[in-house]
Amino acid sequence: MKKLLTSWELVWIIVALVFTLHAGAPVLYAQGPTGGAKADISIQNEAFELEVIRLVNQERASRGLHPLRLNTNLRDAARDHNQDMINNDFFSHEGSDGSLPWDRACDHGYTPYGSSCYVGENIAGGHSTPAAVFNAWMNSQGHRDNILSSLYREIGVGHTTGGTYSHYWTMDLGAQPGVLPVFINNDEDETTSRQVTITLTKEDVSSWGSIGTITGVQISEDPSFAGATWQSWSQTMPFTLSSGNGTKTVYVRFTDGSTQVTSSDTITLNEPIPSLSLSTNKITFLAEVGSGQTSPASVTFAINNDGSDVLHWTAGDDAGWLVLGNTSGDAPASAGTSVDNSSGILDSLGKKTATITVTATNPDAVNTPQTISVVLNVVEEIHAIYLPIVMQ
Repeated sequence: MKKLLTSWELVWIIVALVFTLHAGAPVLYAQGPTGGAKADISIQNEAFELEVIRLVNQERASRGLHPLRLNTNLRDAARDHNQDMINNDFFSHEGSDGSLPWDRACDHGYTPYGSSCYVGENIAGGHSTPAAVFNAWMNSQGHRDNILSSLYREIGVGHTTGGTYSHYWTMDLGAQPGVLPVFINNDEDETTSRQVTITLTKEDVSSWGSIGTITGVQISEDPSFAGATWQSWSQTMPFTLSSGNGTKTVYVRFTDGSTQVTSSDTITLNEPIPSLSLSTNKITFLAEVGSGQTSPASVTFAINNDGSDVLHWTAGDDAGWLVLGNTSGDAPASAGTSVDNSSGILDSLGKKTATITVTATNPDAVNTPQTISVVLNVVEEIHAIYLPIVMQ
């Protein structure tokens, strides 16, 4: 006989179920997944589902646990179970066809350890926001144990509206043989620094059909791992991304001495980039032959950074008759130049040219180097013209 629930029970009922697979027991045969026809999967609010996963990984990171990787098979199984509960008006971990969480996960393509998928499940009804359902689960011992289990490596969350509770939530957590997710900066989308932290997982469920105790790892942005050295496994490992902003993919190869597993993760690098700019690209000096002086006597130009971070620069010229007041520094800065007549360059008529080159020394700087063309005109005579002064 079907039980009638009070309104309080409808809003607050939460059921937890923790399923485990004995890691030490070998599975001697493979068995196909069970379960009937799947209900139509309805994508109600993917942003809500992703927010629950973000809250889960944030909580796990605060406790020194590795994050969980989104798995679409687990997600689809969770969405499907929500729809089944709505369509058939029940609230339970057992589906309308008698299927259990591991059955539904296998039925949606999740890889089993031998005969059964390793899956734990939380369900909830009546909570209208990700924060509300997450907090309710964390305030329940069984649900919290599921969320904080070190054995799970993947997660899928389904949120569906309708039915008796208005909001249905299913969270499926699991692990697959030979699937060892890795995370850059705890699965952040982007970073402003090339120095990142890689979080690794390992096989803690069962070595049956999977990798055993990990004896070494390689980390590289090259999927062939050219030049990568083997290191001892650690849950977190430092890594330096290659220069240049954009999407970066980091590959990790695990070995137990005989079996190898490769995983990867991506992150967008938005590192502050210095950008060199100069206040001018041409300087002209004029001199009267034999005078030993130029007009102007010296010229100052500005060296700027139109980007971000600190820009380091050096300056030089290709002529022995130019003098640079500053030849290195950090932008913004100014540098002065003048003509050196020690070689007697101002004692002969003619036009002389030179080039000043300013170079940013940051390896990731852009718009570098830049040049300033310098022209020296030595003429027979310079005529000064003065404007009249009008007294009023």
